[in-house]
Amino acid sequence: MTLPTLRQTAIRQLVQAITDGPSGYRKARELAELFAGLGGDFERLRDESRIRYTARVIEETQRRGQFELLLRTVLEADAAEETRAALRQVFNEILAPYGWTLTQDTGSAITGSAITLRPLVIPWKPLTPDILGVPDFQHVFLTDDERTLLRERWVEAVALQQAGLSRPMFLGLGAILEHVLMACAQSYPDRAHAAPRHLGNVREWRLDVLLAVARDQGWITPTVLDFPYRLRHYRDYITPAHELREGDFLNDALISDAWRTVRRTLDELHDRTRTLPLQARGTQKPRSTGFI
Repeated sequence: MTLPTLRQTAIRQLVQAITDGPSGYRKARELAELFAGLGGDFERLRDESRIRYTARVIEETQRRGQFELLLRTVLEADAAEETRAALRQVFNEILAPYGWTLTQDTGSAITGSAITLRPLVIPWKPLTPDILGVPDFQHVFLTDDERTLLRERWVEAVALQQAGLSRPMFLGLGAILEHVLMACAQSYPDRAHAAPRHLGNVREWRLDVLLAVARDQGWITPTVLDFPYRLRHYRDYITPAHELREGDFLNDALISDAWRTVRRTLDELHDRTRTLPLQARGTQKPRSTGFI
């Protein structure tokens, strides 16, 4: 198998983990020394920021087939086993949506020969249809391409749930829900703007505001507070630094409630908006929200 090209979001997450993650703040000089061990020309350019420098090295190692070597080099740079373990966990959460994971020989210390990048095997469990089954995305305000994409993203989120990867799972759920709500608000702009407490351009609304607008307009019955904080503010958790500072406080009950609430919201949006008078609907297809 060939490691797929990482999206810019994943590259930004890796940059954060390498420059400011569990190992602490790395200066530009320290990064240059770290990357020098990869071989080849990875010299930092004049006036190049340490963030852009690290992103360039990540992109270049992908092209050269040295990505595994890069991750191993970063891990080996830390002497503390606890720090290496925390960093490896961050790397794995970033790589999991691409189907890869860093594995280690449990019988050896962390060395270059003990860490390898391998395909991720997710132990699928029997799914509860009413919670994890793919919802009906035949909403009146979604295009065919959007419906296909949302179904694919939902399957990805279920896979992350089964793998126990809570952070990317919540990112996936939040992106799905925000996309559908934004499409709804764009399709019924008069009704959306009628909510007096929510000002500003529709395209600037975040998930927590969209949930409040949908509740005000009677599109959904759950309130904003019915959703876990991490879900309704999912954009605040896109960096490993947030995750490491926050700690792992999630439990199975909270995660299950999140799935149930998201599924209920999507079902209500599907049913209630389809009953709105025809003249209330937008006459043009909504522009892509670009969230997913």
